[in-house]
Amino acid sequence: MYCPSCGKPAEAGVRFCPVCGAQVSSGFAPGQGTGAAAYPPPGVYAQRKLVRPRYPRMIAGVCSGFALQFGWDVTLVRVITAALGVLTSGAVGLAYLVAWVIIPEAPYALPMAAAYPPPAAEAGPASTPPPPQPGSTAV
Repeated sequence: MYCPSCGKPAEAGVRFCPVCGAQVSSGFAPGQGTGAAAYPPPGVYAQRKLVRPRYPRMIAGVCSGFALQFGWDVTLVRVITAALGVLTSGAVGLAYLVAWVIIPEAPYALPMAAAYPPPAAEAGPASTPPPPQPGSTAV
């Protein structure tokens, strides 16, 4: 068995690559278990954490967080939230403020390292100016 991420060999039956840490297998084979009750063990499928994403957000990202978590349309969630806010005389607005405080904000997504220009030290000798000659005057 080989890691699909880094290509290094991994022992049979391991769930994660010992080199890069990527998931190699789910740890569950469909033939395991007895009879029709052969379901994957609990915890095999990782659940995403509910966060307030930095994009696409309008006010605080609460509607966007719920829409992305459950796979709903963001615009539909926003319209339903606004309609319920009017119909409940602001109770949904209070719930929105509570969710704004409770739900954590998503971490910053940094660009890939390859997108940055190389450091000046690696640019080579052609990019550095020559040192001044002794006896010459610098302008």
